[in-house]
Amino acid sequence: MKERTQRLLTRFSSVNSFLTCKDLSTEFLISERTVRNEMALINSFLAENGYPPIKTVRGKGFKLSLSAKEREDLLIKIGDDRTFDYYRPNERFLALLLDIVNPLNTTFLYEMEEKLQVSKSTLDEDMRRLRLFLKNHGISVVSFPKQGVVLQGDERSIRSMLYRVISSMTDIDALFRVQNPEVAVSALEQVVIDYLNPKAIGIITELYDEILVKSQMEVNYMYRNQVILFLGIWLRRMQERNTLSESAKVKNRIKEGPIRDLIGSLCRDFDLDPPLIEMDYITLAIESFNPKDMNNSIDWITAQLLAIQLIEHVEKITGIPFSQREDELYEGLYKHITGLLSRSKNDIQATNPLKDTIKASYAEIYEAVTCFKKQIEEHTKKPLSEDEIGFLTVYFSTSASWMKQEKRAVYQAVVLCSHGLSTGRLLAANLKEHFDIDIVAVLSSHEVSFIDKLDVDLVFTTIPIDYRKKPLLVLNPILRESDKKEIDSFLRKNKDKRRMISTNLDATELMQDILKLIIDSGGKVTKESYQKAEETFKNHHLKINTREIQPMLQDILKNSNILLNQACKDWKEAITKAADLLMEEEAIEASYITAMIKSVEEYGPYIVVGKHLALAHARPEDGVNELGVSVMSLKDPVYFGNPDNDPVRLVFCLAAVDSYSHLNIMRNLIDLINDEEKVKRLIAAQNIETFNKVLYGSQKNY
Repeated sequence: MKERTQRLLTRFSSVNSFLTCKDLSTEFLISERTVRNEMALINSFLAENGYPPIKTVRGKGFKLSLSAKEREDLLIKIGDDRTFDYYRPNERFLALLLDIVNPLNTTFLYEMEEKLQVSKSTLDEDMRRLRLFLKNHGISVVSFPKQGVVLQGDERSIRSMLYRVISSMTDIDALFRVQNPEVAVSALEQVVIDYLNPKAIGIITELYDEILVKSQMEVNYMYRNQVILFLGIWLRRMQERNTLSESAKVKNRIKEGPIRDLIGSLCRDFDLDPPLIEMDYITLAIESFNPKDMNNSIDWITAQLLAIQLIEHVEKITGIPFSQREDELYEGLYKHITGLLSRSKNDIQATNPLKDTIKASYAEIYEAVTCFKKQIEEHTKKPLSEDEIGFLTVYFSTSASWMKQEKRAVYQAVVLCSHGLSTGRLLAANLKEHFDIDIVAVLSSHEVSFIDKLDVDLVFTTIPIDYRKKPLLVLNPILRESDKKEIDSFLRKNKDKRRMISTNLDATELMQDILKLIIDSGGKVTKESYQKAEETFKNHHLKINTREIQPMLQDILKNSNILLNQACKDWKEAITKAADLLMEEEAIEASYITAMIKSVEEYGPYIVVGKHLALAHARPEDGVNELGVSVMSLKDPVYFGNPDNDPVRLVFCLAAVDSYSHLNIMRNLIDLINDEEKVKRLIAAQNIETFNKVLYGSQKNY
């Protein structure tokens, strides 16, 4: 049975509702005529194996009526029927690449003709395609009389290339289900499985779940299998003694923690003794897939600037008021962009298996995000892939779906998703948008046991699981029209499970009144007490718009923290002089100034965020006592080394205590970054009163 026929039959075998020709045409990217031709092939297969045919009902579509046992048996038979007697073009490409990259093989092209069962002309065309592809990655293909065909190039480039090829050409989830004998894999996936070694992948998976998941580290399940794949490639290259050049710069930033424990366990299990540069490399790679808070990244301010600007941009283009749900949207975008910036430094591109569906389902938002790619690329210095645009679109689509929800839901359910928490949240938002469903929790495929602990009536999952305690429905992560019909039928069948619940209330003013009452009574609102109050409100389904509570720039920037027309011999003195104002009032320690200078020395002039404008900062743990801002204009320009925005004439110094309390200040600074004329007027200001009038307009009394 052809692969497309197999996939169509699998679709029919997995649902109880009708599927129309239009639904299938859109879903499988084929014409309606092709769908009808495939129906004939499928019905022949069903007849040969003793199953009833797919029936056509006018006005409804196609439907395969089978018992649960028949469906289970048919799915197994479909997998067994896949033919492996020849390789398709993509399969040949990957098989050829992995044969060449494997040092245990000696690849001679005349032998590959027989192995791949193709003619010399076909293999010559495959090699031409492969050479062109590798050239774009800075890798060359060289032939030697005794060694055969080999790759030559930078080791980082080869690893990144292998990761991109495997993740883009295969179903990564299927690669890591090989231990289940009932799961059929394609010939393409089998090639990869053989290269990576199923036993090695099994050990990596077990260690990943045992160390990272059980350590309660904030793991992004969207990337779990991609991290395991990357580790598998790293392990294979290390075992083959293909290591990074010792001449490369080592930052020696490896810290104790779950990721370090994972790498250490892998090295012990596989008897590896990697050099420091390898430990640093693989640590950074894993962290880029699981970004925590700003404390683990030098790019946290850049990520915040981009997240805020992206929200404003997409809201302007689409007209959707995303600022109404900005808290959740911003947090998701900020963490994702932090990881994106880190991955770009390591030449790693995350793969989004749902990008085409996302692009088709949320075209307006996708196009709006695409229009912002240039701003992101200015920081990554690399093209922003459609995969990453798809990920960013998911956060906006989820937010838009929640805003369309009705005020009351009548079912309580849990969503289980194998593609990651953000995709699971999108499915949850869509379920609540289109149906009377309240999603209590979104779980990963490794948290099935938690279902029993939740007060839910229904289970929606993107992967088949053996769970029979509550009604369960398997869905596609991005809802299709056929899925909506299936859900509607499922809900009608379980209408006795409906219940009434209350919705969140906007309690921003109540929160503000309580904080004011604490202060008026002689108390003090600390970071810890505020976070506890915020968590209490959320636990009682009371919504808080933190944007209204956070201070603005004019609330924090004191006149005593403004210096004008100062003379500085270089950028180090400029940072120090601006920061001294905050140190004098004990908002920061001297260590914070040292950290700011050291960061620029190590990572370059990334703090020059706009034309003639620098935003000096370091991490909160480097010596911040309280939120503070200072600013200084320079009599003579100072060069930081930024070719686009030098020379600097205006230096802001930001001391942030966490990731969120200063966001309104960041919005004020973004407005300034986008207004070069205003920056020029600030530089020209000769007194603080004029400076404030330019900076705030009519927003502040003097």
